Amino acid sequence: MAHIATPEFLSSLKQLYPAQSTYIKSPWYAVAAITFSASNCPEAVPLVLEYVLKDLDAITASHEDRLTAARKIRDAVFKSGMICGFPKVINALVLLHEATPPALQDKETLRYASRSGHFHHVPMLETTSHRNPDPSIEELTHAGKEYFDQTYGETAKPTQALISAIYPDLAYYVSSFAYGYGYAFMGATSPMETSFAMIAALIAIDTPRQIGWHLEGAIRNGATKEEVKAIRTIAMRISKAAGIVWKNDIPDLQ
Repeated sequence: MAHIATPEFLSSLKQLYPAQSTYIKSPWYAVAAITFSASNCPEAVPLVLEYVLKDLDAITASHEDRLTAARKIRDAVFKSGMICGFPKVINALVLLHEATPPALQDKETLRYASRSGHFHHVPMLETTSHRNPDPSIEELTHAGKEYFDQTYGETAKPTQALISAIYPDLAYYVSSFAYGYGYAFMGATSPMETSFAMIAALIAIDTPRQIGWHLEGAIRNGATKEEVKAIRTIAMRISKAAGIVWKNDIPDLQ
């Protein structure tokens, strides 16, 4: 279904998100890539990157901006895999890799632990001097819990208790790996963009309980109500175009 991701359709999606000070600060393109991937349209993902790079070329953007945009798409799609499934993510990233100019590809992991163990407060470095490709479980769990608590706010404890009650192994995985290694790393995508990644994937797979959780979580992670509603609309338009049929109503912010 690559034909869905026409320049005209992508332009309409771009216009839905509130204007930002710079092109790459708008998360519309990462959200679009995630939703195409989660909707099982991996062939559309590289078309999103190609569209973005043409836009950046038109404004004579720097190499750093081009690299940042490419990394945002890759990392956001990766983060969505813990929701929509890694087979979909692998298919999307394979095609994305083939379409990515070599200068915009990464050759080593971006994830590393800072000296304090706080993944998501560490700015992305172009050197490897502070990267730790083998962080301890304690570091991962600490980072994961911090981002989980930030995202869920006053609902963090009851949500964690629910997950622990239904299956303790799931709670361990969520804290240490899903949130610790996956979501808590903010070197490519911000806390707000990470929430948007979750929302986009959740809409494509029709899981209203979790959509509601993360609409509120995005607000806690710095988004405005207008921005969250725009992300919801973008994800819904792509999902519908991809043939997704929802059994449930899609939650919205009140």
